[in-house]
Amino acid sequence: MSVEKDGSGKCYELILNYNCSARCLFCSQGSFDKSLNAPFSRLLADLRAARKAGYRRLGLTGGEPLIRPDIIRVVSAAKRAGFGFIRVQTNGIRLSDPVFCSRLARAGLTLSKFSFASDRPAEHDLLVGVKGAFARASAGVENLRRLKVRVANNIVVNRLNYRRLDSIIGYWLERGISSFVVIYPVYIGSMRANHARLGVSLPECAPYFRKAAAFMEKCGLGGEILFLNVPPCFLKGRESLAIGLDKFNTLVTDPSGGVTDLDESAEEAKVRGLPCRRCALEGRCRGVDRNYAELYGWRGFRPFRSPPVRRKREEAPEALFFSDNERCMSALLEGRGWTATPAVLEASRRLALCRDCSDGNAVLGAGLSLEKKGLVEKKLERGTFFWRLRTGTPPGPRA
Repeated sequence: MSVEKDGSGKCYELILNYNCSARCLFCSQGSFDKSLNAPFSRLLADLRAARKAGYRRLGLTGGEPLIRPDIIRVVSAAKRAGFGFIRVQTNGIRLSDPVFCSRLARAGLTLSKFSFASDRPAEHDLLVGVKGAFARASAGVENLRRLKVRVANNIVVNRLNYRRLDSIIGYWLERGISSFVVIYPVYIGSMRANHARLGVSLPECAPYFRKAAAFMEKCGLGGEILFLNVPPCFLKGRESLAIGLDKFNTLVTDPSGGVTDLDESAEEAKVRGLPCRRCALEGRCRGVDRNYAELYGWRGFRPFRSPPVRRKREEAPEALFFSDNERCMSALLEGRGWTATPAVLEASRRLALCRDCSDGNAVLGAGLSLEKKGLVEKKLERGTFFWRLRTGTPPGPRA
Protein backbone atom coordinates (compact mmCIF):
# COMPACT_ATOMS: atom_id res chain seq x y z
CA MET A 1 0.00 0.00 0.00
CA SER A 2 1.15 3.52 -0.76
CA VAL A 3 -0.13 6.18 1.63
CA GLU A 4 0.46 9.63 0.16
CA LYS A 5 -1.78 11.84 2.30
CA ASP A 6 -1.00 13.14 5.74
CA GLY A 7 -3.04 10.91 8.03
CA SER A 8 -3.16 13.18 11.06
CA GLY A 9 -6.55 12.86 12.71
CA LYS A 10 -7.66 10.15 10.31
CA CYS A 11 -8.50 6.50 10.76
CA TYR A 12 -6.84 3.65 8.91
CA GLU A 13 -9.14 0.66 8.40
CA LEU A 14 -7.90 -2.84 7.59
CA ILE A 15 -10.36 -5.44 6.32
CA LEU A 16 -8.59 -8.62 7.36
CA ASN A 17 -10.91 -11.17 5.78
CA TYR A 18 -14.43 -11.80 4.49
CA ASN A 19 -15.01 -15.12 6.22
CA CYS A 20 -17.20 -15.08 9.30
CA SER A 21 -18.37 -17.27 12.18
CA ALA A 22 -21.92 -15.90 11.84
CA ARG A 23 -24.43 -15.91 9.00
CA CYS A 24 -26.25 -12.65 9.55
CA LEU A 25 -29.52 -12.22 7.69
CA PHE A 26 -28.70 -8.53 7.24
CA CYS A 27 -25.09 -8.99 6.06
CA SER A 28 -24.04 -6.83 3.11
CA GLN A 29 -21.09 -9.11 2.26
CA GLY A 30 -23.07 -12.19 1.29
CA SER A 31 -21.49 -12.41 -2.16
CA PHE A 32 -17.90 -11.57 -1.13
CA ASP A 33 -15.10 -14.10 -1.60
CA LYS A 34 -14.83 -15.82 1.79
CA SER A 35 -11.45 -17.31 0.92
CA LEU A 36 -9.71 -13.93 0.87
CA ASN A 37 -7.40 -13.30 3.82
CA ALA A 38 -4.89 -10.47 3.86
CA PRO A 39 -1.40 -12.03 4.28
CA PHE A 40 0.35 -11.04 7.49
CA SER A 41 3.45 -9.79 5.69
CA ARG A 42 1.39 -7.28 3.73
CA LEU A 43 -0.58 -6.26 6.82
CA LEU A 44 2.70 -5.50 8.57
CA ALA A 45 3.86 -3.35 5.65
CA ASP A 46 0.49 -1.56 5.52
CA LEU A 47 0.56 -0.80 9.25
CA ARG A 48 4.04 0.66 9.06
CA ALA A 49 3.20 2.75 5.98
CA ALA A 50 0.00 4.09 7.54
CA ARG A 51 1.74 4.98 10.79
CA LYS A 52 4.57 6.66 8.89
CA ALA A 53 1.94 8.73 7.05
CA GLY A 54 0.67 9.99 10.40
CA TYR A 55 -2.35 7.77 11.03
CA ARG A 56 -3.01 7.32 14.75
CA ARG A 57 -6.28 5.39 14.86
CA LEU A 58 -6.68 1.85 13.52
CA GLY A 59 -9.76 -0.22 12.79
CA LEU A 60 -9.68 -3.99 12.20
CA THR A 61 -12.71 -5.50 10.55
CA GLY A 62 -13.95 -8.27 8.26
CA GLY A 63 -15.86 -10.59 7.86
CA GLU A 64 -15.06 -11.56 11.38
CA PRO A 65 -11.48 -10.52 12.18
CA LEU A 66 -11.27 -12.49 15.44
CA ILE A 67 -11.44 -15.86 13.68
CA ARG A 68 -8.04 -15.28 12.10
CA PRO A 69 -5.48 -17.55 13.81
CA ASP A 70 -2.96 -14.68 13.80
CA ILE A 71 -5.24 -11.96 15.20
CA ILE A 72 -3.19 -11.53 18.39
CA ARG A 73 -0.10 -11.13 16.24
CA VAL A 74 -1.88 -8.53 14.08
CA VAL A 75 -2.95 -6.46 17.12
CA SER A 76 0.55 -6.71 18.62
CA ALA A 77 2.09 -5.57 15.34
CA ALA A 78 -0.26 -2.57 15.26
CA LYS A 79 0.76 -1.59 18.78
CA ARG A 80 4.45 -1.96 17.95
CA ALA A 81 3.92 0.18 14.85
CA GLY A 82 2.74 2.96 17.14
CA PHE A 83 -1.06 2.86 17.02
CA GLY A 84 -2.42 3.96 20.38
CA PHE A 85 -6.05 3.39 19.40
CA ILE A 86 -6.88 -0.08 18.03
CA ARG A 87 -10.52 -0.99 17.42
CA VAL A 88 -11.95 -4.32 16.31
CA GLN A 89 -15.41 -4.76 14.79
CA THR A 90 -16.78 -8.15 15.86
CA ASN A 91 -19.83 -10.32 16.36
CA GLY A 92 -18.31 -11.02 19.79
CA ILE A 93 -18.74 -14.80 19.72
CA ARG A 94 -15.08 -15.63 20.29
CA LEU A 95 -14.82 -13.09 23.12
CA SER A 96 -16.65 -15.46 25.46
CA ASP A 97 -13.18 -16.91 26.13
CA PRO A 98 -11.65 -14.83 28.96
CA VAL A 99 -8.12 -16.06 28.21
CA PHE A 100 -8.43 -14.92 24.59
CA CYS A 101 -9.74 -11.54 25.77
CA SER A 102 -6.77 -11.14 28.11
CA ARG A 103 -4.38 -11.86 25.26
CA LEU A 104 -6.10 -9.25 23.08
CA ALA A 105 -5.91 -6.66 25.84
CA ARG A 106 -2.23 -7.33 26.47
CA ALA A 107 -1.56 -7.16 22.73
CA GLY A 108 -2.97 -3.64 22.60
CA LEU A 109 -6.70 -3.75 21.83
CA THR A 110 -8.39 -0.56 23.06
CA LEU A 111 -11.96 -0.82 21.74
CA SER A 112 -14.27 -3.65 20.73
CA LYS A 113 -17.31 -2.66 18.72
CA PHE A 114 -19.99 -5.35 18.95
CA SER A 115 -22.95 -6.00 16.65
CA PHE A 116 -25.89 -6.61 18.97
CA ALA A 117 -29.06 -6.21 16.93
CA SER A 118 -31.36 -6.89 19.86
CA ASP A 119 -31.67 -7.26 23.61
CA ARG A 120 -33.56 -10.51 23.14
CA PRO A 121 -31.37 -13.62 22.92
CA ALA A 122 -33.59 -15.61 20.55
CA GLU A 123 -34.08 -12.65 18.23
CA HIS A 124 -30.37 -11.83 18.12
CA ASP A 125 -29.45 -15.47 17.47
CA LEU A 126 -31.99 -15.62 14.65
CA LEU A 127 -30.63 -12.47 13.03
CA VAL A 128 -26.97 -13.59 13.19
CA GLY A 129 -27.71 -17.21 12.34
CA VAL A 130 -25.89 -18.79 15.32
CA LYS A 131 -27.60 -20.40 18.28
CA GLY A 132 -26.10 -19.17 21.53
CA ALA A 133 -24.41 -16.15 19.90
CA PHE A 134 -26.14 -13.67 22.23
CA ALA A 135 -24.94 -15.42 25.39
CA ARG A 136 -21.39 -15.78 24.15
CA ALA A 137 -21.08 -12.19 22.92
CA SER A 138 -22.66 -10.90 26.16
CA ALA A 139 -19.99 -12.75 28.11
CA GLY A 140 -17.46 -11.04 25.86
CA VAL A 141 -18.73 -7.61 26.92
CA GLU A 142 -18.25 -8.57 30.58
CA ASN A 143 -14.79 -10.02 29.91
CA LEU A 144 -13.55 -6.88 28.16
CA ARG A 145 -15.03 -4.49 30.69
CA ARG A 146 -13.19 -6.31 33.48
CA LEU A 147 -10.00 -5.75 31.46
CA LYS A 148 -10.79 -2.03 31.02
CA VAL A 149 -11.13 -2.40 27.24
CA ARG A 150 -13.75 -0.05 25.82
CA VAL A 151 -16.93 -1.53 24.36
CA ALA A 152 -19.39 -0.03 21.87
CA ASN A 153 -22.26 -1.35 19.78
CA ASN A 154 -23.58 -1.16 16.23
CA ILE A 155 -27.31 -1.80 15.84
CA VAL A 156 -28.35 -2.77 12.33
CA VAL A 157 -31.94 -1.67 11.82
CA ASN A 158 -34.49 -4.17 10.52
CA ARG A 159 -38.19 -4.95 10.76
CA LEU A 160 -37.72 -7.02 13.92
CA ASN A 161 -36.05 -4.30 15.98
CA TYR A 162 -36.73 -0.81 14.61
CA ARG A 163 -39.59 0.00 16.98
CA ARG A 164 -37.50 -0.98 20.02
CA LEU A 165 -34.23 0.88 19.44
CA ASP A 166 -34.54 2.81 22.71
CA SER A 167 -35.22 -0.39 24.67
CA ILE A 168 -32.26 -2.14 23.06
CA ILE A 169 -30.01 0.81 23.89
CA GLY A 170 -31.30 0.89 27.47
CA TYR A 171 -30.53 -2.80 27.93
CA TRP A 172 -26.91 -2.37 26.83
CA LEU A 173 -26.44 0.85 28.77
CA GLU A 174 -27.17 -1.12 31.93
CA ARG A 175 -24.43 -3.54 30.92
CA GLY A 176 -21.73 -0.97 30.35
CA ILE A 177 -21.99 -0.06 26.67
CA SER A 178 -22.38 3.70 26.33
CA SER A 179 -21.60 4.37 22.67
CA PHE A 180 -23.91 3.38 19.80
CA VAL A 181 -24.13 3.61 16.03
CA VAL A 182 -27.55 2.90 14.58
CA ILE A 183 -26.94 1.53 11.09
CA TYR A 184 -29.61 1.61 8.42
CA PRO A 185 -28.74 -1.35 6.16
CA VAL A 186 -27.66 -1.25 2.54
CA TYR A 187 -29.75 -3.55 0.41
CA ILE A 188 -27.08 -5.78 -1.06
CA GLY A 189 -25.91 -9.28 -0.22
CA SER A 190 -27.98 -11.14 2.36
CA MET A 191 -29.97 -8.03 3.26
CA ARG A 192 -31.17 -7.71 -0.32
CA ALA A 193 -32.12 -11.38 -0.38
CA ASN A 194 -34.05 -10.98 2.89
CA HIS A 195 -35.52 -7.53 2.31
CA ALA A 196 -39.12 -8.76 2.05
CA ARG A 197 -38.76 -10.26 5.53
CA LEU A 198 -36.48 -7.75 7.23
CA GLY A 199 -36.68 -4.54 5.23
CA VAL A 200 -38.25 -1.40 6.65
CA SER A 201 -38.36 2.02 5.00
CA LEU A 202 -36.71 5.16 6.30
CA PRO A 203 -40.03 6.98 6.88
CA GLU A 204 -41.17 4.07 9.06
CA CYS A 205 -37.93 4.22 11.05
CA ALA A 206 -37.67 7.99 11.46
CA PRO A 207 -39.82 8.42 14.60
CA TYR A 208 -37.93 5.61 16.31
CA PHE A 209 -34.58 7.12 15.34
CA ARG A 210 -35.63 10.33 17.06
CA LYS A 211 -36.96 8.41 20.04
CA ALA A 212 -33.63 6.60 20.43
CA ALA A 213 -31.70 9.88 20.26
CA ALA A 214 -34.03 11.50 22.81
CA PHE A 215 -33.55 8.51 25.12
CA MET A 216 -29.77 8.91 24.98
CA GLU A 217 -30.16 12.59 25.81
CA LYS A 218 -32.28 11.73 28.84
CA CYS A 219 -29.52 9.38 29.94
CA GLY A 220 -26.90 12.13 29.69
CA LEU A 221 -25.26 10.67 26.57
CA GLY A 222 -26.71 12.72 23.72
CA GLY A 223 -23.37 12.81 21.94
CA GLU A 224 -22.81 9.06 22.14
CA ILE A 225 -25.27 7.99 19.43
CA LEU A 226 -24.78 8.36 15.68
CA PHE A 227 -26.69 7.19 12.62
CA LEU A 228 -25.09 5.63 9.53
CA ASN A 229 -26.76 5.51 6.09
CA VAL A 230 -29.55 7.77 7.40
CA PRO A 231 -30.11 10.99 5.41
CA PRO A 232 -30.47 13.99 7.76
CA CYS A 233 -34.06 14.65 6.66
CA PHE A 234 -35.03 11.59 8.73
CA LEU A 235 -33.32 13.01 11.84
CA LYS A 236 -35.18 16.32 12.04
CA GLY A 237 -33.77 18.42 14.85
CA ARG A 238 -30.77 16.09 15.26
CA GLU A 239 -29.25 16.25 11.78
CA SER A 240 -25.72 16.51 13.17
CA LEU A 241 -25.99 12.88 14.30
CA ALA A 242 -25.97 11.69 10.69
CA ILE A 243 -22.58 10.18 9.79
CA GLY A 244 -21.40 11.44 6.44
CA LEU A 245 -22.38 15.10 6.53
CA ASP A 246 -18.75 15.76 7.37
CA LYS A 247 -15.68 13.93 6.14
CA PHE A 248 -15.19 10.26 7.01
CA ASN A 249 -11.40 10.78 7.18
CA THR A 250 -10.94 7.05 6.72
CA LEU A 251 -8.71 5.05 4.40
CA VAL A 252 -9.65 1.39 3.89
CA THR A 253 -7.46 -1.47 2.66
CA ASP A 254 -9.27 -4.68 1.69
CA PRO A 255 -7.95 -8.28 1.83
CA SER A 256 -6.77 -8.17 -1.79
CA GLY A 257 -4.75 -5.01 -1.18
CA GLY A 258 -7.13 -2.52 -2.76
CA VAL A 259 -7.18 0.92 -1.12
CA THR A 260 -10.29 3.09 -0.83
CA ASP A 261 -10.61 6.63 0.50
CA LEU A 262 -14.15 6.74 1.88
CA ASP A 263 -14.50 10.45 1.18
CA GLU A 264 -13.67 9.89 -2.48
CA SER A 265 -15.90 6.86 -2.91
CA ALA A 266 -18.84 7.67 -0.60
CA GLU A 267 -21.15 8.76 -3.41
CA GLU A 268 -20.47 5.84 -5.77
CA ALA A 269 -23.39 3.74 -4.54
CA LYS A 270 -25.70 6.66 -3.73
CA VAL A 271 -28.24 8.67 -5.66
CA ARG A 272 -30.12 11.92 -5.16
CA GLY A 273 -33.78 12.31 -6.03
CA LEU A 274 -35.96 15.28 -6.90
CA PRO A 275 -36.36 16.36 -3.24
CA CYS A 276 -32.58 16.52 -2.88
CA ARG A 277 -32.22 19.08 -5.66
CA ARG A 278 -34.09 21.68 -3.62
CA CYS A 279 -32.36 20.88 -0.32
CA ALA A 280 -30.09 23.31 1.50
CA LEU A 281 -27.88 20.35 2.46
CA GLU A 282 -27.33 19.19 -1.12
CA GLY A 283 -23.63 20.00 -0.95
CA ARG A 284 -23.11 17.93 2.23
CA CYS A 285 -25.67 15.13 2.12
CA ARG A 286 -24.69 12.39 -0.33
CA GLY A 287 -28.24 11.12 -0.85
CA VAL A 288 -29.39 7.55 -0.30
CA ASP A 289 -28.21 4.09 -1.36
CA ARG A 290 -29.37 3.43 -4.92
CA ASN A 291 -30.74 0.02 -3.94
CA TYR A 292 -32.93 1.67 -1.32
CA ALA A 293 -34.31 4.06 -3.97
CA GLU A 294 -35.14 1.09 -6.21
CA LEU A 295 -37.01 -0.70 -3.42
CA TYR A 296 -38.74 2.15 -1.61
CA GLY A 297 -38.59 5.24 -3.80
CA TRP A 298 -38.51 8.79 -2.42
CA ARG A 299 -41.45 8.80 -0.05
CA GLY A 300 -40.75 10.77 3.12
CA PHE A 301 -37.74 12.73 1.84
CA ARG A 302 -38.21 16.41 2.73
CA PRO A 303 -35.74 19.06 1.54
CA PHE A 304 -34.36 21.60 3.99
CA ARG A 305 -35.25 25.10 2.83
CA SER A 306 -32.39 26.51 4.90
CA PRO A 307 -29.48 24.88 6.74
CA PRO A 308 -30.76 23.30 9.95
CA VAL A 309 -29.85 24.93 13.22
CA ARG A 310 -28.66 22.60 15.93
CA ARG A 311 -31.06 22.67 18.85
CA LYS A 312 -29.58 23.12 22.30
CA ARG A 313 -30.54 20.63 24.96
CA GLU A 314 -29.20 21.93 28.23
CA GLU A 315 -31.72 20.27 30.53
CA ALA A 316 -30.35 17.90 33.16
CA PRO A 317 -30.51 14.22 32.21
CA GLU A 318 -33.17 12.09 33.87
CA ALA A 319 -30.85 9.10 34.26
CA LEU A 320 -27.10 9.37 34.69
CA PHE A 321 -24.95 7.15 32.53
CA PHE A 322 -21.40 7.93 31.55
CA SER A 323 -19.35 7.77 28.40
CA ASP A 324 -15.94 6.06 28.30
CA ASN A 325 -14.17 9.42 28.36
CA GLU A 326 -16.24 10.56 31.34
CA ARG A 327 -15.51 7.36 33.26
CA CYS A 328 -11.84 7.75 32.45
CA MET A 329 -11.67 11.34 33.64
CA SER A 330 -13.62 10.58 36.81
CA ALA A 331 -11.16 7.83 37.66
CA LEU A 332 -8.20 10.10 36.91
CA LEU A 333 -9.50 12.83 39.24
CA GLU A 334 -10.43 10.50 42.08
CA GLY A 335 -8.35 11.26 45.17
CA ARG A 336 -6.79 14.37 43.63
CA GLY A 337 -7.22 18.06 44.30
CA TRP A 338 -7.38 20.67 41.57
CA THR A 339 -5.69 19.15 38.50
CA ALA A 340 -4.67 21.02 35.33
CA THR A 341 -5.80 19.77 31.92
CA PRO A 342 -2.21 18.92 30.82
CA ALA A 343 -1.76 16.81 33.96
CA VAL A 344 -5.02 14.97 33.30
CA LEU A 345 -3.91 14.37 29.73
CA GLU A 346 -0.56 12.99 30.84
CA ALA A 347 -2.17 10.73 33.46
CA SER A 348 -4.64 9.39 30.90
CA ARG A 349 -1.78 7.94 28.89
CA ARG A 350 -0.82 5.75 31.84
CA LEU A 351 -4.35 4.60 32.72
CA ALA A 352 -5.80 1.94 30.44
CA LEU A 353 -9.42 3.05 30.50
CA CYS A 354 -10.66 5.06 27.54
CA ARG A 355 -7.31 5.58 25.75
CA ASP A 356 -8.98 8.22 23.63
CA CYS A 357 -7.42 11.37 25.11
CA SER A 358 -5.25 12.11 22.09
CA ASP A 359 -5.43 15.84 22.79
CA GLY A 360 -6.83 18.34 25.25
CA ASN A 361 -10.18 18.49 23.43
CA ALA A 362 -11.17 15.05 24.71
CA VAL A 363 -10.25 16.05 28.26
CA LEU A 364 -12.10 19.35 27.97
CA GLY A 365 -15.21 17.70 26.51
CA ALA A 366 -15.35 15.04 29.21
CA GLY A 367 -14.78 17.63 31.93
CA LEU A 368 -17.54 19.93 30.67
CA SER A 369 -20.05 17.10 30.38
CA LEU A 370 -19.20 15.85 33.90
CA GLU A 371 -19.64 19.41 35.15
CA LYS A 372 -23.15 19.50 33.67
CA LYS A 373 -23.89 16.22 35.43
CA GLY A 374 -22.78 17.72 38.73
CA LEU A 375 -19.78 15.46 39.31
CA VAL A 376 -16.92 17.81 38.43
CA GLU A 377 -16.12 21.46 38.97
CA LYS A 378 -13.64 23.57 37.03
CA LYS A 379 -11.78 26.85 37.27
CA LEU A 380 -9.70 28.84 34.80
CA GLU A 381 -6.30 30.15 35.85
CA ARG A 382 -3.84 31.82 33.46
CA GLY A 383 -5.48 30.27 30.42
CA THR A 384 -5.53 26.71 31.81
CA PHE A 385 -8.55 24.80 33.08
CA PHE A 386 -8.24 22.99 36.40
CA TRP A 387 -10.61 20.19 37.42
CA ARG A 388 -11.63 18.28 40.52
CA LEU A 389 -14.37 15.94 41.62
CA ARG A 390 -17.05 17.61 43.68
CA THR A 391 -17.01 16.83 47.38
CA GLY A 392 -19.12 13.78 48.08
CA THR A 393 -19.02 12.50 44.50
CA PRO A 394 -19.42 8.72 44.65
CA PRO A 395 -16.50 6.83 43.07
CA GLY A 396 -17.01 4.86 39.88
CA PRO A 397 -19.74 6.40 37.70
CA ARG A 398 -22.64 4.19 36.67
CA ALA A 399 -22.18 1.75 33.81
